[in-house]
Amino acid sequence: MEGNLSKALWLGVSILLFIAVVTIGLSIFGGMKEVSNLANDKVGSIAQNLIEEEFRMYDGKEVKGDDVLSALGSFSGRSGEVIIMVATLGNNNGNPVNLDPTANTGLSANYTRYISNTTGTLKVENRCIILSGAGSGGNLLTSLSKTVIDAEKRDAENPNLVSKYINPSGKFISHLIYDDNLRIRGIIFAQTE
Repeated sequence: MEGNLSKALWLGVSILLFIAVVTIGLSIFGGMKEVSNLANDKVGSIAQNLIEEEFRMYDGKEVKGDDVLSALGSFSGRSGEVIIMVATLGNNNGNPVNLDPTANTGLSANYTRYISNTTGTLKVENRCIILSGAGSGGNLLTSLSKTVIDAEKRDAENPNLVSKYINPSGKFISHLIYDDNLRIRGIIFAQTE
């Protein structure tokens, strides 16, 4: 009888120990899940900041036409994600474009769309240029084929196409384009001279 009691006691202790280990494991897992979620949020925030950092060099800056052409080359692989809009002297009857979101000017100029296309409209809210509206399927931007993007880039570099030519030595003012959720969607360039 003493052997059965000893076995039952060991079985009871083993079950209690198992329950204690499982409880400790679950509490550690629960704590680690919170830490893991927090780490994922931080990594997502850092990744978004890195993505937006490549656009920040164009935020309210005066750039040369070379920089505009460079941006067309840099972002050409991101069709459907990014739009670049350019107003040149040639497609605005030789007139410079005064693009100033704080004064709500320059959005009515003729802009050529590069990298992606959109049916959205530009507006100014809180001194930011917002691209609002939706294309087919609720997408703000629609992709263009690599062939079309390459042809548009060649047109931008061709001085014989006055309305599309981006003069490498011309001066442009640049601003970021946001969507209604204030996520960066592209860059807008307006030639000032």
